Amino acid sequence: MEFMAQVRPIFQPIVAGHKHADQLISLAGEPWMTDLLISSAFANSAGVSAVSAAIAPVAGNTRAFIGVRNGSTTAQAAAALLKLGIQLYGVDTASRSRIFHPKVYLASSANRSRAIIGSANLTHPGLYNNIEAGADLELDHADASDKAFVDGFLDGFADLVANHPLHCFPITSGRQIVDLLKQGLLEDERNPKTQTAYGAGKQGAQTSKAPIALPLTAPPKKKARKPKPPAQGGGQNTVTAPPTFGQLVWVKPNLPSSDLQLNQASAVPGVLRLTQAKYQVNGQTIDQTTYFRNQVFSQLNWTHNATKQKDEADIPVSLIIAGVYVGDFDLSLSHKAAWAAGQGNYTTGLHWGDATPHIKQPGLLGRSLYLYEPANGQSRFVIEIN
Repeated sequence: MEFMAQVRPIFQPIVAGHKHADQLISLAGEPWMTDLLISSAFANSAGVSAVSAAIAPVAGNTRAFIGVRNGSTTAQAAAALLKLGIQLYGVDTASRSRIFHPKVYLASSANRSRAIIGSANLTHPGLYNNIEAGADLELDHADASDKAFVDGFLDGFADLVANHPLHCFPITSGRQIVDLLKQGLLEDERNPKTQTAYGAGKQGAQTSKAPIALPLTAPPKKKARKPKPPAQGGGQNTVTAPPTFGQLVWVKPNLPSSDLQLNQASAVPGVLRLTQAKYQVNGQTIDQTTYFRNQVFSQLNWTHNATKQKDEADIPVSLIIAGVYVGDFDLSLSHKAAWAAGQGNYTTGLHWGDATPHIKQPGLLGRSLYLYEPANGQSRFVIEIN
């Protein structure tokens, strides 16, 4: 039967009766459909439950791509999708600079397609309550532009699977879901974590895999700020609102006197040695000679000091000691591969600078130091000693 291509708006819940859940249920029930593609940045079990009855009869022809390592997608959502019997993929960009974010729901056959594209994730708020906008499109493959539109999405997801297998991987078992949960790539709805701009989770463990090889336009770099002179008796730069924690990327237990500058008679700022400290990522002990320079601090503006034969970068830090937020500091990092031989096998050091008066305290001996990435593009690294 011939039909005319149509475009219908979805503006939930501004327009009465507009719910993405209803449209997705309708889309999954199209009698002519031979292939259903679901793509969502975030997913939770309530979102999956809302449409599972409609997906179940066509599960054998359904592929779903869900973002992981984003602080929102849950293990329960992955388990619910897997239980339906669909072909499930997790998409891990392995980078804090970008997340997998497309919301595309596409029913296709040889002659026609229907697509719902917009802002709604496969979560209960996304399908019912959030203010979400989308377009519900009926597409005729006899029209070359309609066919090219559909093929653009189908080819794009096929490219993800074929050319980025490390970052777009099948999720095939409950055991794998548990492993992803333990690694921090999925969240646990029974134990929600602190809220951040990216989601309500711990943002996934730091990974040893390289970021996905796709073009990336970096935001303009902020001009590095020069450290302010230490305040009398303190040395802190600023004390503003308490910092927001990003993901944990390193722990150094049992701090020695050298890291706290207690071995130095002078007030010359010293160095925190960023050592291995038996810290593991995804079950693998880090290689401290590359982990900090190439992963944790890779987004900083590094320059090479030819005179000292080392790389240098400024690092914005919020410092918390024994549960007390003591201020923000503009500190510096040094990285020199040659340091690996003979200096505790470390190659990267953080210079305490103006923060020295706060950490040069005997009472901090033996405590643990925690390093967190920025929670978002406007926040700082967080160092907590507790």
